Amino acid sequence: MRGISSLYSCSWSLISIAILMFCAASIDAQTAERKCRPDVIPVENEPPPKLFVDPPLAGPLERNVAVIQYCTENVHIVPVFGAKALSVTPRVGHLHVRVDDASWVWAEASGNPIILLGLSPGSHKVSIELVNANHQPLDKAEILFNMPKKASVSVSTKNAGNDQDVVHHHQ
Repeated sequence: MRGISSLYSCSWSLISIAILMFCAASIDAQTAERKCRPDVIPVENEPPPKLFVDPPLAGPLERNVAVIQYCTENVHIVPVFGAKALSVTPRVGHLHVRVDDASWVWAEASGNPIILLGLSPGSHKVSIELVNANHQPLDKAEILFNMPKKASVSVSTKNAGNDQDVVHHHQ
């Protein structure tokens, strides 16, 4: 009886090993890389990158704040720089922003709206250039807008321990 029990136990062990090997092969075929990632697209086959820029939002502009929203196609705005990043796919890049034909630009790599404070009242030009990780131009846009004259704002508050209103005027 003991021999039959051993043979029976050994058979189940071999079947268990065979099932584990089959499952391991199936698991290998369904890795996260194969399930979640698309096939790699070589950079030379990607459509050209595009930059879309809206005029400053009207509400903040009335308060002398220029909020410029933008979006890109076929390039991700990220703080990755240098020649080695040119081979990354999908493509990565950032923006060069210039205000009023200044001799300098700043790199915008957050993907958030561009926010400008402290501009004088009057006409302004913002040049926005989409560049790759090695600062080579990909697309560009230019926004022209008028910053309104600063409005006088009055704020009324009560001082603690004093029943009189205190009025603050801001220019």
